[in-house]
Order: sequence, then C-alpha cells, then structure tokens
Amino acid sequence: MLKVASYCEDDTFNTGVEIGKRLKKGGVVALYGELGSGKTTLAKGIASAFGIKGVVSPTFTLLNEYYGEDINIYHFDAYRIDEDGWIDSGFDEYLYSDGICIIEWADNIKNILPENTVSVTFSRNVGYGDDYRDITVGGEGF
Repeated sequence: MLKVASYCEDDTFNTGVEIGKRLKKGGVVALYGELGSGKTTLAKGIASAFGIKGVVSPTFTLLNEYYGEDINIYHFDAYRIDEDGWIDSGFDEYLYSDGICIIEWADNIKNILPENTVSVTFSRNVGYGDDYRDITVGGEGF
C-alpha cells in the first residue's frame, strides 16, 4: 500500500505519473473520492506516464478513449451508472482489454471490478488547507 500527502494539484498529477509507471497492459485503476477531490487530475498524470495528453473528465460522455503509441487509456465516469448498466452498455469488455482502464466514481461498480484492480482513495483533511489530500493506493504493485 502506498500513502501520499498531496498539497496541490501538481502533487496529485505527479502521484498519477508514479502510478502509471507501475501499470501494465490490462490494468484497471478504480478512483474513489468526493467531487473535486482530484480524480481527473490523477487520471491526467497516469495518462501522461504513457505519453498521452489532453485528458479531460468523462462526466458527460461516460467514456473518453485516448490512443497512445504503446497502449490505450479508457477513462470512465461511473457516477450515473450502476453495475447492471455498466454490463448492459458493454463497458465490462474494456476491463479485460489490453488497455488501461481508469474509472472515476468506481464505488458504483465495485462488485464487478477485476481482482487485479488498483484502488486509489482520496480523502480531504481541511485542517491542512483546501488543496490538501491524502491519497491511498492499494492493489497489485502497491
């Protein structure tokens, strides 16, 4: 398990880069945290580790696909979808692809995630300021 103190957006992004460096093809990253906690910023860092830029929140599209030279990134927002909806939409097929899946609001589909899923939990501690986050990473390789 990896625990990181993030004091700013750059810290969160750089944590994502470090996570990305440890991921392998077929990796799944489940992001847990409240609105504005840094999930998309961390996803940008993960994608950056694979040379992918221009990552934006998939809030309104549910899925953004990014194509890298060596690997593809599938960036999901599961906020408005449950496990049945996820499976009915065919999104579950991405979980077993050769790309990297990054899933924001993963708590809505946690029971169908693969065993090798890396979980990232964001916790705010306002005692350290509005930008402070505790980031806990668990799973294969952490």
